[in-house]
Amino acid sequence: MPQEVGTLTLYREKSLFFDGAHPGPDLEPFARLAIRANRVVCPLPQNGKVRRLVVRGHNIPTTLRLSARILDAFKAAPAALDDPSAVDWAALADSILSDYDRAFVPETWLAAYLDGDRVFASTTISPALDVLEAELKGREADEAMLKRLAPRLVDLRQTRLRHDSRAAVVMNETTDGVRCAVVERRRGKDAAFSFHVVNPPKKRIRMSAALFMAADLFEIQNLYALAERVQRALQTAATGGDGALPFSLDQVEALTRRNLQLGALVKGFHDSHSVRYRPAPPAYLPVGART
Repeated sequence: MPQEVGTLTLYREKSLFFDGAHPGPDLEPFARLAIRANRVVCPLPQNGKVRRLVVRGHNIPTTLRLSARILDAFKAAPAALDDPSAVDWAALADSILSDYDRAFVPETWLAAYLDGDRVFASTTISPALDVLEAELKGREADEAMLKRLAPRLVDLRQTRLRHDSRAAVVMNETTDGVRCAVVERRRGKDAAFSFHVVNPPKKRIRMSAALFMAADLFEIQNLYALAERVQRALQTAATGGDGALPFSLDQVEALTRRNLQLGALVKGFHDSHSVRYRPAPPAYLPVGART
């Protein structure tokens, strides 16, 4: 497989299936089937044709990191595209989990598909995902396709569907490096920025390295939001209100340790690479990386 990889996109996806008219604004509790996942789609050129890798996962950071590991595995052994059983999928997935993930995010799951065939799942997943990917084969899902597949996914008398798919990461290799556009959710609103990792002299930055960088940025932002919840609970307690912490003390301590680890990883990446942000670096970047 050549060095270049097609444009990689991570989508936040949610598909809700209802029997008949769906109820008011808070839809999900009434859905007969709810499919939620983060979905990475990456074209892989090989011998004049394009293979399509799809990675699905519970959260954005782990989905991006597994995608990075798989890209490196396929680049190291292009024949694995024709024989996915040659890849130690469980080891790849295990390698991207942090101590915080293992202890406090037990619901984490990951799956990988190649040209519509599932080649890995870290746990038992919804059969609906296999049906969807076999149909999509790396394409983007839309409401028309989902409605057509609904009889194979769930028993409904009259299908009503609510489908939402939004790109959260778009990354591509360029002649001078790797560019990545990021759309995050901050306090219920979208916030967008982009970063460009410039190739070092006479070398190329690996897309996988930029994927890990994007994953670290997302996880820092997520932990930042969790830390804000802890801070609000402490402030409420200080003023005489119900100051029950939203997490155990063990998790708060682990959250702090993980945030320090991520800060060091991001700062180390900036120290080793030329990274340019537009319109500006996110405010939660660690000190020393906000340039």
